[in-house]
Amino acid sequence: MFEQARVVNFAYKEAVAGVQLEILDADWRIWDYGDAPKKCADDAFKYTMTRTTPEGWRLEGMPMELAGEVAQWLDENGWSDIKTRGYSGEIADVVVEAKYPEKHVDLLVVDISPGELFDSVTISATSTCEPGDAHTISTMRRPGEGEREKLPASEHPTAPPSFGHTEDGKRRFWNDSE
Repeated sequence: MFEQARVVNFAYKEAVAGVQLEILDADWRIWDYGDAPKKCADDAFKYTMTRTTPEGWRLEGMPMELAGEVAQWLDENGWSDIKTRGYSGEIADVVVEAKYPEKHVDLLVVDISPGELFDSVTISATSTCEPGDAHTISTMRRPGEGEREKLPASEHPTAPPSFGHTEDGKRRFWNDSE
C-alpha cells in the first residue's frame, strides 16, 4: 500500500511540475507540498498541492494570453476536460482547469492573477482518489521518532520530489529505500 501511494504521489507531482515549467522555469513558493494523504472515501485517499510564482513575478502579456498558452500546452500533453474561465468587471483573474487521470491528477486549477505590484499564478491540484487508508499511509510516511527534515518553502519544478521521511528523519526521495 505504501509503495503504491508513493508511485501515485510521484506521478501526480511530475505531471503538475510539467505545467509549472510551462509557466515559469524558476523556483515556486510551496503552500501545500502534496505528500500528506487525505481521506476521500472509505478506505481511500488523495493528495492536494499548491504552488505559487515568486513574489515580484510579472506576466509577459495579458492573463488570457497565458491562459490560452497553458490550455494549448495541456491539450498537446495528454490533459483532458480543459476549461478556461475569465471574469468580468473588476476581477481580472483567469482560471484554467484540467484533468489527467492517467497521471493521477483529478483536478488541476491554474489561477492567473494580475496585480498592481506583481502578478501571480497559483497552481492547485488534487490527485485522484486511490484505494488505501490515509492514516496508515501517513504513519508509514513518518517512521521513527525525533526531528524530521523540513520541507522546502520554495522549489524548482525539476527538483526531485520527496514523499515522507526515512527512519533517521531525512526526506525520502524516489531512489531511497523503504
